[in-house]
Amino acid sequence: MSHIRIDQTRFTGADGVRAIACLSVILHHLSQRLAMPAQEKWLQEVQSVALLGNSGVSLFFVLSGFLLSFPFWSAYLKNETFPSIGTYVKRRAARIMPGYYFSLLVCLGLVWSLNIPTEYLWRRILTGFTFTAGFHYTTLFPSDLNGPFWSISFEVFSYVLMPLIMALLFLLGKRRSFGKAILFWFVAFGLVLVANSLVHQWFTPSETGRGWEYGQIGGAKFWMPNYNPVGFFGHFTIGILAAGAMAAIKQRGAAIEHARKRGLFDALGGAALVLAGLLIWHMRHLGEFDFSLQQQPYYFPTYAILFGIVLLSAPFSVWVGRWLDNRFFRFTAKISFGLYIWHYLFITLIERYGIPDYHYFGIEDVGRWLGISGFVVLISYAAATLSYYVLEQPFIHWSKGQPLYRRKRTEPPQGHVA
Repeated sequence: MSHIRIDQTRFTGADGVRAIACLSVILHHLSQRLAMPAQEKWLQEVQSVALLGNSGVSLFFVLSGFLLSFPFWSAYLKNETFPSIGTYVKRRAARIMPGYYFSLLVCLGLVWSLNIPTEYLWRRILTGFTFTAGFHYTTLFPSDLNGPFWSISFEVFSYVLMPLIMALLFLLGKRRSFGKAILFWFVAFGLVLVANSLVHQWFTPSETGRGWEYGQIGGAKFWMPNYNPVGFFGHFTIGILAAGAMAAIKQRGAAIEHARKRGLFDALGGAALVLAGLLIWHMRHLGEFDFSLQQQPYYFPTYAILFGIVLLSAPFSVWVGRWLDNRFFRFTAKISFGLYIWHYLFITLIERYGIPDYHYFGIEDVGRWLGISGFVVLISYAAATLSYYVLEQPFIHWSKGQPLYRRKRTEPPQGHVA
């Protein structure tokens, strides 16, 4: 099985899933700017699908849960000691904080220099820098200029919760087994759903000023509690369960190689991808929460489960993993964090200070929309590439004991555990 790349640092297919998640979110934001009623019927259908690209946010959580929990699963099943929390924290901080803080500071600088009025400014600054913005609707969006910041605090919450729950698993007796561990995490998943139900019961905001017509704060109030850090840990948990399943499959040895050669893992991963696409197609004319558990976004848990299946099967596949990890997807995955935290800022600045009708359903001419959106994609890739090589990569190297700003000859793709 030497050709199956399933060691603790490389997961075939993870780059592709990360790229799909990132590009889906960008496509969602760009497609919002095209006036749907002015388009031909076939294009309206395509746009309806593109508008559901925000579901890529769920994939980020599933992928993070999968990649970050695998070393814990591996240590548990091999009867090894609990992985170093110091190393875990250092690598998470190095991966998130430099790029995010710089982008947040740029947004704050623009707010002050352009005299942009901002509600709850200091509260949002404080929670933005401490990754606690996601606990109240007044702070959910740390910046009016860069909406996608909202998910960062949710991710950090999941980063904290996962190792704490894993630590409890390691403490539950000396006899370890996959069956015990997977049951433990299914129970944890159930408790997350219970906690999420209580969040809905106790923390649903009032209807006063609730809705996107009241601006970003009103939109955040409308989103919550359907969007909340506890609920999103459910998406993260599906990735954790997928990592556990993959860790168990890995131990099966020769039987797995036989199944791999017969194409069973390709069939499983391919079917999951097709079903995920069909789900998005089916939902294109339905409401956001018409197919979800507990009014959670992104067709939870079905969409997350399907990509969890992709992640656990791709490392054992013959062609699905290679297709997902094509060259373009691998590069996109490498700079995906920068793409995520920069693209919407450019959209906002173009709308406010360049092209006033580049707003929600504002552009009627498809060619003009393509030109503007293509420019957004181009400058987003440029900014993300610069951010990765100048700011993010050096700290990633530092977190692994290497000097800052010393480039290696080869770069691991983003499918690696950071």
